[in-house]
Amino acid sequence: MITADWVAVGLTAFFCLVGVIAGFGRGLKFFTSGIFGFLISVLVCYCLGGFIYKLNFVQELLAKLVAAMSNKNGFCDFLIKIHIEIAVYYVSLFIIVSIVRIIAVLLIKSIAETDNAVFKVINRLFGVILFLTVLSMLTLFVFHIISLIGGNTEANFTAHLEGSLFKLNKLFENNPLMSIIKALKIQKL
Repeated sequence: MITADWVAVGLTAFFCLVGVIAGFGRGLKFFTSGIFGFLISVLVCYCLGGFIYKLNFVQELLAKLVAAMSNKNGFCDFLIKIHIEIAVYYVSLFIIVSIVRIIAVLLIKSIAETDNAVFKVINRLFGVILFLTVLSMLTLFVFHIISLIGGNTEANFTAHLEGSLFKLNKLFENNPLMSIIKALKIQKL
């Protein structure tokens, strides 16, 4: 085992311990509030925004907004020219997604932290799964950043991962985050 394998074992043990202590409810609340919650809402709006935008009732509402602003004055004409309806659409979508996210997290948290022996075990088990998922995502993100830096940094990092028992070198070379990022860049409004 190389040093990277020992680091992976240590981080996995640490995140499992934190998952057991925090549980799913508190972990979910932590990872979906603050800046994390903001980023989740932005990501959901980015991924679903183009699909929802093409729905008929959304198109009709935005057309009514443009019609209401037409021929009012020069400033309204300027707003129509820069497509203010799309900005209004995405701001509204962000607010709706944020409200739904907050309500869903509070409901899941209250169910997960029910004072019942079975739910306590399930809460701890799913807490471990949640925190291991977060560790996996962080690892893929760090690998992606290192590959973006490139050059000597990437070459040295690849050399340090050679001979990994857990095949971390293969994970670095075939980072699944890359295909997700490429798929997100394809979607356009």
